Order: sequence, then C-alpha cells, then structure tokens
Amino acid sequence: MSGFDRVITRDRRSRKYGQLKAMFGTEDVLPMWIADMEFTTPEPILNTLREVVSQPVQGYNMEHPQWRQSVCGWYKKRYDISIDEAWLHFVPGVIKTIVLSIMALTEKGDNILTCTPIYDPYPNLVKTSGRNLVQTRLVEKNGIYELDWHDFREKLKTCKMFLFSSPHNPGGIVWDRATLEEINRCCHEADVIVVSDEVHCDLTLPPEQHIPFFTLNASLNSKSIVFTSISKAFNTPAIQGGIALIKNDALRNKFYHFLDNCYLAETNSIQQAAIYSAYTDCDNWIEKLLTYLSANVAYVKQEIEKNCPLISMIYGGASYLVFLNAQKMGLNDEQLMSFFVHNAKLGLSPGIQYGPGGEGHMRLNIACPRSQLAESMKRLKVAYESCGFLLHK
Repeated sequence: MSGFDRVITRDRRSRKYGQLKAMFGTEDVLPMWIADMEFTTPEPILNTLREVVSQPVQGYNMEHPQWRQSVCGWYKKRYDISIDEAWLHFVPGVIKTIVLSIMALTEKGDNILTCTPIYDPYPNLVKTSGRNLVQTRLVEKNGIYELDWHDFREKLKTCKMFLFSSPHNPGGIVWDRATLEEINRCCHEADVIVVSDEVHCDLTLPPEQHIPFFTLNASLNSKSIVFTSISKAFNTPAIQGGIALIKNDALRNKFYHFLDNCYLAETNSIQQAAIYSAYTDCDNWIEKLLTYLSANVAYVKQEIEKNCPLISMIYGGASYLVFLNAQKMGLNDEQLMSFFVHNAKLGLSPGIQYGPGGEGHMRLNIACPRSQLAESMKRLKVAYESCGFLLHK
C-alpha cells in the first residue's frame, strides 16, 4: 500500500470541506474541486516548519539560508537548467504578484490578453486593476487545447501583457517547444510582456517535459516573468509564498524595485524555509507522487470511457486537474451542475467558471487516495445510468 492511499480526515478550516454549503448548496457531496491534495504535506517540510515556529522569538528575520540556492539546484536537477541567483525574487504569492506585475508594468486602460478557458482569477485580476480584458479562445482537439494562432496574433497587436498558464489550468496542457517558441516570438515582436504562471510545472507527469518560459530563445532577450511556487506540487497552499524569475535586466530591475520599494515581498521565514526544504529534501517524495497521480489519471480515463461514453477527458499531461467535457450529455450548465451535485453527489468546479469555452465542462481534482477516486467514479457511473444517459451511447 502506498502512503498516498492513506485517508486523512480534514477539519472545516480547510476550504475544500468548509465551503461545501456555500459552493454547492449542500454538504452531501464528495469534494473534488479546489486545487489542493488529499495527501499529507511531505514530512521534511513539516519538520522544517516546526523548527521555524519553535523559535522562542518570532521577530524580524533575515532571508532563510540558501533558499535561492535551493531553487537553482532544483532547476538544475529537474530541468538541467542553470539559473543566476540574481534572477530570483521571493514573492508573497503567485496570484497576488500577478496583479502587482499588471499594476507595475502596464497602465490603466491598457489591454491584457489571456487564453480562455483559463484559471478564473486571471480575468478578475485584469478587471480589478482597471485594465481591459482581451481573450483568445483555445481550440479543443483530441483531448487537449491548442491556440488559434490567427486570433492570438491579431489580438496581441493591441495588448501590453499576456497572462499565460504553463502548464495550462484547467486543461493540464504541457505546451510543446514549438508552441512556446512561437508565443515568445510573437510577444517579442509585438513588445508584449509575458507573465508565465508555472505553479503546476513540477506536476508534469512522465513522459511529458515542462519547458520553463525563460529558457526560450535567449537571443531575443524577451520580456517575460516566470512565477512558480511549491504550493501545488508539495501541497502547501496554506502558507502561500512563491518565486519570481526574470532574465531580462531592464524588466527585472523595474519590477523588483517596485516590489521592494512598496515592501510587497519582505522576508517570510516560514514560506522561505518551506521552499528550501521542498527543493532540497523532497526529491523522492515528488517522484512517488507523480507515479501515483499518473495511475489516478489512467484510472479516471478508463472508468469514464467505459461507463460514461458521453463524457470525455481533456488532459495534457500535467497537474492533478482533469477537465471533463460533458457537452454531449445535452445539459445546460445549470443542469450539468445539478447532475453532478444532486445525482452523482460530487463537488466539482463548473467549467463556466473558467470563461468562454468552459461551457458544458467540469473540473475534477484527482489528487486523492484511490479509494476516494473509486468512490467518485462509482457515484458518477450510478448517476449516469440512473438518468438514462446510457440510452444515448
């Protein structure tokens, strides 16, 4: 039995369980929505956190020793990439710092481009900051997403920044090098800043390989910011924190000076200690996690293809988030949500939450013990059959 098979009881302070009534109108659902895992945070990280909080004086601290070196070491081990420590900056959280990058590097009234469907905070960050949201619709093809290149290039001409999710959320798409290089070239020619959110990068399942955006065509010296975090891969979203990585000297100086002069990314001992521990002590844990998640993805695919033929999977090889296309069921979004909540008794994230192109879809979190996943597939099968959808096979 794998350690990931252990069922953990979580209390109502966890959003996944504490917000069931608010999210679904009932607590009688199996929660498989918000993006954290039903697995214990790695013990080395927990031990490091205990050490930090056990200090008798929780006063102002210097940076946690060697957190920058641990990031450089991780990228060398995982991606065979050498990083200059000067490119790095600690940030208070990826989503928080994306909106800070919008505020620091664009003006009110500027156009900001995203893909759609996309992780739902992106459009909100653009609108809240007083910028104009522009979106290019992803094309769903053979269980993955592709860019509509003509639409992308045309819309890019009017924009100042492109918010990019790599790997993609909610589709889990691991973008190939050709796609990334073309995005980089187009944005460079249009003088558009790329903000690449790579928080799911360490959850890329073999044989897929994540390509960090900052490694693309160094000769262009494109204006790009990569944000990453240990929160998804090492199950630490409760403590927030993240990492910015900028190679372009002018862009790096401008943005990091903004963060420092506004005191927006001061040292946080707990967050930096967790980063250090994750990247230094958890190699074995992450390898076992990826093996377990790979089996979970394969299991869901098998069960859905066998028992729910009107539903298909969108999954591009990264993360524990699977996007289910249920359009062939012929339900509108309100009916589809009702089917999952009241018939299947499953709490998933509705696809419309992720913008145009998300209609008729549901996002399923498969980062849980196999017993829970099996229960979810059993519930879905029973609901699917009892509602008569097998008649339309």
